[in-house]
Amino acid sequence: MKHVVVIGGGLAGLSSAVYLSEKNIKVTLLEASPKLGGRTYSLLNEKQNDVYDNGQHLMMGCYDETLSFLKSIGSIDLVEIQKQMEILFVEEGGKQTKLRAPKLFYPLNLLVAILNFKVLSWKDRLRIVDFILDLGCCADEDLKNLTVIEWLLQKDQNDETIKKLWEILIVGTMNTTPEKASAQVFDEVLREVFLGGSRASRIILPKVGLSELFSVPSQKYLEQRDCSIQTSERVESVIVDKNRVVKIKTNKFVYEDFDAVVFAIPPYALDKISFLDLDERITSHRFQLSLDEFKYSSILNVHIWLKENPFKEKFYGLIESEIHWLFNHGKHISLTVSSADALCEVENDELIEDFYSELEIFFPIFLKENVVEWKIIKEKRATFVPDCASNELRKSILSPFPNMFFAGDWTDTELPATIEGAVLSGKIAAQKSCSFLNC
Repeated sequence: MKHVVVIGGGLAGLSSAVYLSEKNIKVTLLEASPKLGGRTYSLLNEKQNDVYDNGQHLMMGCYDETLSFLKSIGSIDLVEIQKQMEILFVEEGGKQTKLRAPKLFYPLNLLVAILNFKVLSWKDRLRIVDFILDLGCCADEDLKNLTVIEWLLQKDQNDETIKKLWEILIVGTMNTTPEKASAQVFDEVLREVFLGGSRASRIILPKVGLSELFSVPSQKYLEQRDCSIQTSERVESVIVDKNRVVKIKTNKFVYEDFDAVVFAIPPYALDKISFLDLDERITSHRFQLSLDEFKYSSILNVHIWLKENPFKEKFYGLIESEIHWLFNHGKHISLTVSSADALCEVENDELIEDFYSELEIFFPIFLKENVVEWKIIKEKRATFVPDCASNELRKSILSPFPNMFFAGDWTDTELPATIEGAVLSGKIAAQKSCSFLNC
C-alpha cells in the first residue's frame, strides 16, 4: 500500500488526508500542536459552560469543496444552509435593512435583492447591478495589477456603494482593505457568489463549534481507516536524496517508509524546516518561491456572555462600523473584526469599552449592564494578505522535489484565505500525490 505523510493538521491537511484515505492510501498525519483544526477550533468557557470558537466563519453555498468534505466526514448535518440568501444589515441608530433574495429563478432573484437594498439610492443600486452583470467580461490579465478599489472606481462605483456594500464584502472575504486587495482575487470571489447559481450566495452557519464540525469528525473518519494521527509532533528537518524526500525527522521520531509528503502548513512554518542531504548538510535545493514575502493580516474576535440575550437574528452585518459582523450564539454573542492589525495592538480592557460603545450605537437593545463575561481573541497572522504581489507569488509556487506537495489556503487556489481555499488546496495536493503515485 502506498504511504503519504501529511504534515499539518489544519483544514488543508485534514482535507488532504481524507481524500488520500478515500483512495486507499496509507496516511500518517503529523501536527505540531496538541490539537487538530489549525486556525479553526473551539474552546470551552467552563464558567459559563459554553463552547465558543476562536473566530466565527461565514461560509457560503458556493463552498463546493467544503460541503463535499463535510459530507465525507459525516458532519454535513451540523451546518444550516439558508433556503435563500438573506443578510440583515444594521446602521447607526439601529436602522435595519435586509439584503434578501426572493423565491425567483436565478439570476433574477439576486438582481431583485440588490434592487430592494434600500440602504442605497436607486441610482447606486443600479450601479451595483450593472457591475454584477459585467462580471466575467474582464480578462484576468486586465485585473492582474489592479487593486479592488481601482477596479471598483473604474466600474463607476462610488463612495456610497463602496462603504455600504463592497467594503463589507471585501474585508469579510479577503481580510484586507479595498486599497490592498487584489482585483483578480476579488473577481474570482464575486464570480463564485453571483455567477455560481441560486444556491451559491446562500449563507451557511455551523450549528456547533468549529472543532465539532471539522476536526473531531475528521479524526474519527481517519482513525476508522487506520490512519496514524500524531499531535504535538513537530517536523524539524527533511532529508533529501537523489532529488526525492526520503526521510522526515520530528521532535519524536524519524519517518522513512513513505512514498510522498504533503506540507499543509503556513509559509512561515515551512520556512523553519531544514532541508538536508544524506550527510545532514543544508542542501543546495531552494524553493522556487520566497516564503518570507507573504504579508499577514489580523482578525479580532470578541465573545460576550449576557444575562439575557435580546438579539433575535442569527447574525448581523454592520455598515460603516469597526465591527463587521455580530453572531448570535444563544448564550453569548460574538463580534468579528477583520483586517484588525491596529486594534490588535490595543489593550483588551480598552478594546471592550470601545466595542460596548459601538454596540450601543448600532443596537439600542444592547446594555452593558447585561454583560456577565467577555473574552477577546487576537489572531495576528490569521490570513495572508491577498494583494497583487501575493497573487503572483502564489502562482510561482513550485515544489523542488517530485514527491513533495504543498497545501494551504496560501497556495494557488485563486481564492483568498478562506475555509474553502484551505479545503480545496488539500484536495489539489492529494490529487497531485495520487497522480505521482499512479493510484
